[in-house]
Amino acid sequence: MKKLVLSIILTVIASVGVGGIAWADDPMSKKEAKPDVKERLFKDSVKGTLMKTEGDSYWIKDDDGKETKIHVDMSTKMDKVIVGDKVKAFLTEKGHATTLQRLEK
Repeated sequence: MKKLVLSIILTVIASVGVGGIAWADDPMSKKEAKPDVKERLFKDSVKGTLMKTEGDSYWIKDDDGKETKIHVDMSTKMDKVIVGDKVKAFLTEKGHATTLQRLEK
């Protein structure tokens, strides 16, 4: 009897574990960066396509064709972004991104 109960429990655990792997989300779909109210009200922002990344420098090209170089570091709240993504960055006066969001295409 104990072997039967143990078999059932292990089967349930194994099937839940495999199902969890099969249904795993795309890591690029998770949005992590959310600007706070102060950022939305008082920070400048730039919105466009991420053109290039080089270390802690990212270049964003807006709809008018203007490229803006921004600085990111460990303090920047960031979504997972790759070149070609539509993004929005909230910036300090010196061009440091406090938040970098990936926008829906």
